[in-house]
Amino acid sequence: MLAIILLLIIAEIFMPQNKKSSIVHLAIFLFGIHTIVGFFAIEESEIFGGMFRTNGLIHFFKNVLNIGVFIILLQSADWLQEKMIEQNRGTEFFILLFSSLLGMYFMISSGDFLMFYLGLELSTLPVAALAAFETTKRKSSEAGIKLILSAALASGVTLFGISLLYATTGSIYFNDIMEVLTSTNLSILASILFFAGLAFKISLVPFHFWTADVYEGAPISIASYLSVISKGAAVFILMILVVGFY
Repeated sequence: MLAIILLLIIAEIFMPQNKKSSIVHLAIFLFGIHTIVGFFAIEESEIFGGMFRTNGLIHFFKNVLNIGVFIILLQSADWLQEKMIEQNRGTEFFILLFSSLLGMYFMISSGDFLMFYLGLELSTLPVAALAAFETTKRKSSEAGIKLILSAALASGVTLFGISLLYATTGSIYFNDIMEVLTSTNLSILASILFFAGLAFKISLVPFHFWTADVYEGAPISIASYLSVISKGAAVFILMILVVGFY
């Protein structure tokens, strides 16, 4: 995914202006290859002392996200060529979208809360820019502002919950926390705060107040991404933590 982002940046720099429309086809082609490669089997492993890990279940979750994003790319191809390429903003759409997906990869593969939080921020900030992508529309700019402010609030709540979990368990690694976590008042409060941050991503009541305005102002393809892909990553990490797949 990172290689695709770098290739698109290089293509944006060196491709002539009259051929910029071919970047849409290039991005979809590269991501199609990425999606196909994702179906090859991968061994269970971990790096960075267990901060980033992968196994069959995590690999399956990533493939589900890849398929969803590929469908969204096909859906948005005509819109990009008709409107965004003329404004010289077609490549930025793909870079932001793929960067957000890369952050979701980090979330799903995270073995501790540090990697999880980095992935959470990387997956959220580019989407806020995408929600305000149609700068000529006031509702689109309003959607981006509301999303970034709501995400900042949810991020602060999540980080506070993570800090309380660290205070009660002495570790940020999921495996270590699950072994020593007890039902004390502080740990229950920490779990509630952490779940509240994920509930914002999933748009669970009462953390759904941002969805209507953001979906209305964002481009259709971004609204599709927010309503399906971003929620999928949060649901996957919630399944991994709560059900205890690790």
